Amino acid sequence: MGDREPAIERLDAIFTRIGRLARRRIPDDTLTFGQFAVMRMLFRQGPQPMGAIAENMGISLAGATGIIDRLVNQDVVERTRSKEDRRVVWVDLSEEGRKRMMRLSQERRQQMSALLEPLDASEVETLVTLLGRVADHAERQQHAHQSG
Repeated sequence: MGDREPAIERLDAIFTRIGRLARRRIPDDTLTFGQFAVMRMLFRQGPQPMGAIAENMGISLAGATGIIDRLVNQDVVERTRSKEDRRVVWVDLSEEGRKRMMRLSQERRQQMSALLEPLDASEVETLVTLLGRVADHAERQQHAHQSG
């Protein structure tokens, strides 16, 4: 692993730079990164119970509730109680939230395209494949850590 250390340091610095740029570029400055992540999950996956949101985000139920409270106050998400089990609270995007996510998703795709502009199609594919493997491994590690 010693011979990989300089590359790991460079990669860490690159991820930091890209992350900083991505946070600056969240087009809607009223959303925190966490709020945007919850809205993106609801946009992609549809309505979710509060427990699933907390689990998917890797945060406590109280943390998820705080994020959802702020999004409800912005009128971009709605909460409903399950008819089958009143203890279960479902969360979904409001119509305003859906419109906002459609706009934000388009803007993020444009930003990602601009970010990847220096790479040709095969380089983008290689990058996606490699980062996908890294993300898959990290998720497996996290699940193993949570299970064990």
